[in-house]
Amino acid sequence: MGFPSTSEAYSQWMFIYFGAFGSISAILFTLVALYWLKLITLGSGPAKVAALWSMFGYAFLFAGAWFACGIGAYPGNLFSINPELHQPDYAVGAAVLSMFVSVPGWFCILMGQKKMLMIYKHE
Repeated sequence: MGFPSTSEAYSQWMFIYFGAFGSISAILFTLVALYWLKLITLGSGPAKVAALWSMFGYAFLFAGAWFACGIGAYPGNLFSINPELHQPDYAVGAAVLSMFVSVPGWFCILMGQKKMLMIYKHE
């Protein structure tokens, strides 16, 4: 499967691609968050804390992935075959934001895993 050859067809393809998969990702993340909230309400003590840490971690990672889309698509447009549409400053900004929110995401997931490990060690 190749990319469309004209810049207009390409930009339409990118809009549909990122729009469709971005929407599906947002819906799936919302469903994951709803189930995680149910888990948090059922849990108590360390299990509840572990679930909270993990949920915050996944939220940060989702935001990081969302910002990463701005590197290749709008506003960075580095995937565009038309060099006039490339906006490296915006792409760098999107990359910085992506990494900025990914690091706390991994930290929160690590904390959640440590809390879960404490639960299993005490059983």
